[in-house]
Amino acid sequence: MKIIRKTSPYLRRPNANATRMMRDVTVALLPVIGLAIYKYQMAAVMIIGVSILGMMATEYIFYQVQDMLNGDKFKLKNKNYSLYNFSTITSALIYSLTLPDGTPWFVVLVGAIAGMFFGKLIFGGLGQNIFNPAAVGRAFIVVAYGTFMTFSVDTVAGSTALGVLNDNPFSADLLSNFALIDLFTGIGIPGSIGEISAIAILIGGLYLTFRTSFEVRIPLTYILTVFGLATVVAIYKDLGIWYPVFHVLSGGLLFGAVFMATDPVTSPITKPSRIYFGFALGVLTFFIRVFGGLPEGVLFSILIMNMFVPTFDYFKWSNSRFTKKSMFIFTIIILLTILLTLVGVYYVG
Repeated sequence: MKIIRKTSPYLRRPNANATRMMRDVTVALLPVIGLAIYKYQMAAVMIIGVSILGMMATEYIFYQVQDMLNGDKFKLKNKNYSLYNFSTITSALIYSLTLPDGTPWFVVLVGAIAGMFFGKLIFGGLGQNIFNPAAVGRAFIVVAYGTFMTFSVDTVAGSTALGVLNDNPFSADLLSNFALIDLFTGIGIPGSIGEISAIAILIGGLYLTFRTSFEVRIPLTYILTVFGLATVVAIYKDLGIWYPVFHVLSGGLLFGAVFMATDPVTSPITKPSRIYFGFALGVLTFFIRVFGGLPEGVLFSILIMNMFVPTFDYFKWSNSRFTKKSMFIFTIIILLTILLTLVGVYYVG
């Protein structure tokens, strides 16, 4: 058996590489970007442009300063610069699409710099970071500009779908404010510029699936977990099938599941670990939405679970296949999660 000693990202196809994968993600984002520009026009162009320039400049300056400190001569084309493999552009696009259209340019720039520096460069660059750079940048501006900005995590000011859900998580009046078809298409829905249209995100996800450029188990498990827990609540509260569908289509769940949770550097390697990872993301997201003080949990769920990826991949207990023991334990965890959800709904409701 051949032992792979290279660092992540790891790809399923032997003839694939990081450049191909990152390029595919960029292509998959085009429907989302196109809809964002169509709806928000120059505001979206500004956010995307500043994000790309901010992350590119941060990485370029970082490596030039690093070379200077090492005594190397200045070279315009730095060998460590990852612009050439699309990873910087991909991170910048994902970060920009998580922002509301009213975000000032300097806030976009600060988040781009922070995401690239604290989320990637200080860990050693591509393949060595433990956090998703786009999520780090988004979280940084939430913390740094929480009182200045008029939006909070994964939402904007006003009556967003998850804002209404957070005010009354078990109300049937949700559909009177946001129709499911509108959440699916993104028409007339407020929110971050790239997270409002389920159909645009799903088109990108299907492209990545056909190109085998991402791990489909993670987003499927993530989305199904949120759908399953919401279904349990819907049955308990007699809300109907619209309730779990509302959870899946609203907020940043689909965008985070398809484009952020699947980052090959910050997600587990083995197949069972990817299932566990997606399940944990779904549980955290749903619990934050229903029981937490924030209207959305996608961003923090991804950052929290990024920290636990090394434990999923730890060689002493990780396995490339499910065993009877692991299946039994995972089943018990699922049942306990359902029980905990019902107990929480009983007290909250």
